[in-house]
Amino acid sequence: MPQIVSGIWGKVRTDDIIDRAVTRAKLEYPTEDVSFAYLAAINKVQILDYAPDSYINSVLLTSDNFTDKAVKAILATNRGAIYSRFQDGSNYYYLSQDNGLSTADFKIRKCSGGSYSDLATEAIDLPDYSSYVCILSVSGSTLKAYRSDLSSAKITATDSEFSSGCFGIIRGLGNHDRSVCEDAFLLAPTSPAPKALSIIEVDKLKQNLVAISQLNNIPNFMKIEVKKYKTLKSRGFTDEEIKLLLGNIRTQIDLASVTYGVFEYKPEHDTFLITITSGNPYTGKKAILEQIEYAKSKNFIVLKPPKDYKEAVEQYKQLKQHFTGWVAGKDNYAYQTLGSEDIECCAVADFYHGNLIQEQRIKGVPEWELRRTLLRWKDRLEKARINAELKEKHMKKLEECLKR
Repeated sequence: MPQIVSGIWGKVRTDDIIDRAVTRAKLEYPTEDVSFAYLAAINKVQILDYAPDSYINSVLLTSDNFTDKAVKAILATNRGAIYSRFQDGSNYYYLSQDNGLSTADFKIRKCSGGSYSDLATEAIDLPDYSSYVCILSVSGSTLKAYRSDLSSAKITATDSEFSSGCFGIIRGLGNHDRSVCEDAFLLAPTSPAPKALSIIEVDKLKQNLVAISQLNNIPNFMKIEVKKYKTLKSRGFTDEEIKLLLGNIRTQIDLASVTYGVFEYKPEHDTFLITITSGNPYTGKKAILEQIEYAKSKNFIVLKPPKDYKEAVEQYKQLKQHFTGWVAGKDNYAYQTLGSEDIECCAVADFYHGNLIQEQRIKGVPEWELRRTLLRWKDRLEKARINAELKEKHMKKLEECLKR
């Protein structure tokens, strides 16, 4: 029970003393353009003893939850990953590089209840143990990933399952790993997103696997891999033995692979919608045409990308009748298909209004952090070059969130 006590300021309630106390948890600290090494120095990181497989040592995460953030780190292929909106060991988003996949080595994935799903994939083949500077950025319900060229996203996707959580990296083991604390930075979310070249409904993507030995236009590192593979094969080694000796050795390339991102993947649905943003290094846009024809052969939805915001909204309304479980709205769809930074402000305003006012799903984010995040989006929305009515509508949503 709160009590009345006397002090130099007169009589006050004890619960007021507790609420007004300047505790360490209430203190503001840098949360953008700051290294994880600095966050560790001020005791604002946590290390989890979490080992999903034998290659993982530990998970380095922010101690507080956040909503919109980006993490930049050096990732080595098959070693380490970047986490965002981490809930626990069974629920999170992450970015990884895995050269054991056929022309699909750069991925944004989701772990939900321990089950994994691909949200976005770049159609690329990467050398084993190669290191790249990568970024995983989350803003609202949009996830974007960058590699090497940090000026434009390689892949983007929309998912509304996790609205807040911790951000960080997993530290891999091995001589080639560089996914360590000193390399990682916590940043503000990035904005540029690739435009869609095609929009299709799929149950799974078509594959056109061809032996590497049949192709000439392959990277030099793959030619060396093939030479090693053939040499060991000629000496009687099995594929399992070769993998133990050399790691992942690709013997096939997927000529139908495309770079794509999912819009609101729901595992309970038989099909889902993807936006395709490019083909692959071997067949170019021909792979996109293959995927379109494959979707048509199954009587799935195939759409040309919208020309403008109005057309994107009309497409969304039609698609929503088919994909009834979607939570992300028309502005999210417009942003993923058009890639406009101005529309992103509207999509994010919808996200905060839905998760703060309607559902109250944002948990564990410091109040001062949430307030300055909302103010940043309000400032960006004020500068956005969009219809005045659309701007006013979303400005009211952000102002309502700030009052809450």
